[in-house]
Amino acid sequence: MNFVHRILKASSASSSPTVQKLVQSELQHAKLIYFGEFHGESRIISFQTQLVKELTKCYASSSGGSSKTGGGDVPTLHLIMEHFSQDMQPILDRYQQTTQRHSKELQDEDENKAFEELVTSYKEQYGTEGHNLHPYRELLQFCRRSAADETDHSSLKCKVKLHGGFIPRNQAARLNKEEYETKHAFFQEMSGKGYLPKEAESMHHALFERPGASESLVLRGSREHQLLIQSLMSGEDIYTPIESEDEDVNDCCDNEKESKISRLYQAQLLKDHAMGYKIASLMMQHAISGKSDRYMVITGLGHLKHYTGVPECVNGYLRQEALLNPNVRHRNVALDLLLSLTRHPIRSSVQRPSFSGIGSALIGCQMMYEVYLEETYPPMIEAAAKNEDNEMEEDVKRKLLNDLYLRNPDSLDQYILNAEAIRGPLLHYSDGLAGFQKPCADFLFVYDEDDENEIDEAALQDAARRDATAQKCPFHPGQSNNNDDDAKAETIEAYERVGQTAGVRGNSARARAIMTYLGYTDSDLEYVADDIFNFQGVANPHTIANIQQGECILDIGSGLGIDSFLAARNCGADVSNEHDNSDSKTPFVVGVDIAQSEVNHAMARAVNRGLVVPDRVRFVRGDVEKLNDALVKANLDANNLFDVCISNGAFCLVPDKRKAFENVFKALRPGGRMAISTTTVSDPKHLDPSFEWPVCVRMFANLDEIQSMCESIGFKNVQVMDAASPLEGMELPEDEEVADCANDSSDKRFKIHGKYSDQYEFLQNIDMDALCKVVTVYGEKP
Repeated sequence: MNFVHRILKASSASSSPTVQKLVQSELQHAKLIYFGEFHGESRIISFQTQLVKELTKCYASSSGGSSKTGGGDVPTLHLIMEHFSQDMQPILDRYQQTTQRHSKELQDEDENKAFEELVTSYKEQYGTEGHNLHPYRELLQFCRRSAADETDHSSLKCKVKLHGGFIPRNQAARLNKEEYETKHAFFQEMSGKGYLPKEAESMHHALFERPGASESLVLRGSREHQLLIQSLMSGEDIYTPIESEDEDVNDCCDNEKESKISRLYQAQLLKDHAMGYKIASLMMQHAISGKSDRYMVITGLGHLKHYTGVPECVNGYLRQEALLNPNVRHRNVALDLLLSLTRHPIRSSVQRPSFSGIGSALIGCQMMYEVYLEETYPPMIEAAAKNEDNEMEEDVKRKLLNDLYLRNPDSLDQYILNAEAIRGPLLHYSDGLAGFQKPCADFLFVYDEDDENEIDEAALQDAARRDATAQKCPFHPGQSNNNDDDAKAETIEAYERVGQTAGVRGNSARARAIMTYLGYTDSDLEYVADDIFNFQGVANPHTIANIQQGECILDIGSGLGIDSFLAARNCGADVSNEHDNSDSKTPFVVGVDIAQSEVNHAMARAVNRGLVVPDRVRFVRGDVEKLNDALVKANLDANNLFDVCISNGAFCLVPDKRKAFENVFKALRPGGRMAISTTTVSDPKHLDPSFEWPVCVRMFANLDEIQSMCESIGFKNVQVMDAASPLEGMELPEDEEVADCANDSSDKRFKIHGKYSDQYEFLQNIDMDALCKVVTVYGEKP
């Protein structure tokens, strides 16, 4: 699929890279797959078509290479579609009746003719459902080809059988408009047409809330499903955590039974019950006759979301069949099916027909625009800020989105998962008003709805090759790194990934050894405590800054908060003085970082540590090259505010070093001082142009130029001091993952400085301490 998309798994908040891997790792053993779509969306249909094709391949493979199963039939995937009502089954059967194979040209002509005849019959013979079938052309034609005789299609070992799924739309409208003599007569008519179970059937007991009350017949639903449908109609938020339960939601639902919304909900339920009855009946029929078939349902997401609606009806009908059917074998088959559908797909060695496939899975869809990347992804925010109306040009937005997708899909996943429209339904589904028991979907297909935004096939292949090779340094040079903006974008993306995995415990022993080597004291390490594994830095600016009680501190590149927490302790900002009536100024610490995920983590840790947030300690997202903007957005004076500015490593990756030091100078009060720890290049001439140097190395400041640059800005008493922080030779504990995370790659911490041996193997033969030097730049503002 040549467009931006992600397939997110709710249970692990991770993604599946391709449809093929999704099927092979998650779906191939499923008995029943629900697919909740937005009708007619070409990109969703592209995903559906690939999914059906991959499923048939897997089902054919699982039959052992034979065209026959134990039941004597070609393995069959039954595709039940909302787009066709159940009374349209004759035209679907006629469409799937194929003749002997012709030449390729004649075969294409035959397929096109059959499709156009289907569309004509759909519109003129029935005309009730109103869907546009043309976007589904490839999917429907594949289903038709798969249904050909085995001798004609020897390469296909699994066929797809099309089924109409819903009660005709005009019949559902009758219930909503109350166009009937009595409810009882209406439901008897629907049962007589085969859309609902008859009164004599065991499944009939799952149809109504109070069976037997003939004139107050109310279709059986659930509180969660009704709240979902009401929210889709009204836009009510049902995912935000509720703080009180003063309102009795159940009473509210009961009191509204005869309301307009209630009638609409009953019409919706009528469709769900008709499809649920169809699916349950098909599964029972096939299992009893010894067929080992699989099933896939395509309908609007509102009929499936959170396993409400159609899934509830399917399970309800199978439950009554398992309880009440007088035939023991039928009861056992229904129980087998019911137990299977209430679990996730697994592989089973059980040979009973009803166990051909175990479990059910739900796939949902979401448009990318609901992630609101333009409000959260820093490069998009900055691109919009360049225009007077704060609106991004469409081609710029497309480029940024495509680059993020191709270069850093894991980071894109995290932006998606952090979006309110995704996080609530997919991850925190039980917290809100409805209290759902399951996520909106097991797998969520998030796609770029901009049909004009297509990615070049060569770019997709390049991205695939990068994924297949060894791990790349986040700051590797390439065609996209020819200017400062691209380098900064890579910096942001890399540190966003750091922040997103900061909650995963790292190697505390290693972090402790590094901090000790850099001159942090035992009391520092004790104060940092459980945050120690999130240390980031190249030196120890505190030894030079000499922070005093009562001072106000700015931490540039505050990262995950370690140095800011130590600064808060040293200046007294970690102690509340709300009862202090003295005239002395109140100390505070402001951490500024370019990655929003790191800011979020640091703020959360500050709260957990009991610091007074945001009055005494706060973290804000900002760029040191635009420090004024960051401080103003945080309602702080951008000039003459701070006594001390510290930084530990952030200046390494700042493209415009002079601009950064100028902004530090403006932010300091007269008499204020800075202690900026950064890595420099001793002599840029030593960067042999024949080597592919990492961008981070090429961005290091020239050691010989720092002092004169700071003095020209206005700093006095400038000193560039060796931080005694070697890049090599430090004896450290082995870098082992924490045991709990060692076997789960999805939970591993992202590391900026990994072992990129394939990419920068030449660095092993270079004396990095001779090439680079870590320094702390000290200066005072007069």
